[in-house]
Amino acid sequence: MPRRAWRGYERFCPLARALDVVGERWSLVIVQELQKHSMRYGELQRRLPGIGTSVLADRLRKLETAGVLRRRAGPVGESTRYELTERGRSLEPALLALREWGSEFLFDPSADGSSAQSFDLRYVDGVEQIPDGEFQVTVDSRQTTLTFSRGELEQRLGATASPALSIDTSRDFLTRWAAGAVDWETGVQDGDVRVKGPRGAWVHWLAASGYLTRYPPDGEDQSDGR
Repeated sequence: MPRRAWRGYERFCPLARALDVVGERWSLVIVQELQKHSMRYGELQRRLPGIGTSVLADRLRKLETAGVLRRRAGPVGESTRYELTERGRSLEPALLALREWGSEFLFDPSADGSSAQSFDLRYVDGVEQIPDGEFQVTVDSRQTTLTFSRGELEQRLGATASPALSIDTSRDFLTRWAAGAVDWETGVQDGDVRVKGPRGAWVHWLAASGYLTRYPPDGEDQSDGR
């Protein structure tokens, strides 16, 4: 007997209905991108390199139908921009809570049962100029190795013999960082983040982890804020 098409959770429940509207793959990530500022379709594509064109168009359409975002016509000669509505912005507390909750898993590749994770960093402007490198991050004595190569960041548990940079921090700092209460540079200044390696390797790490959205940085604040 063929399976019927997915029609949602079909539960008379606020959580289930919320997930029916924004719980599809990529939907909340799109909302998070639009929290920064309005974006054109092409900008969203660049910021979300793993999303297919048809999926992005479908999610934008559904979020618009739900009143989470709206289209705003640009000046003559410019394309339409997408921006959050008041309903969309009301998701900020929920996204903040999810980011804080997710910070526990950011440096744990095994949290979903996998032995390693891979992250697509092609949204960083100038990603092709970022040198390959290996970094070791210790969070409350739990060691993780991250290897950047050709626009991708690979993560596995355990230490590495000769990292370009070693970073030691705590889950408490990561939770505050995920909430936007502190950034990496302030963490270093306050002693919440301890770094072993040259300054150049630190900037290399910030770009290779996607914290910087432009490489090499031009002196302005190019952090993603996440």
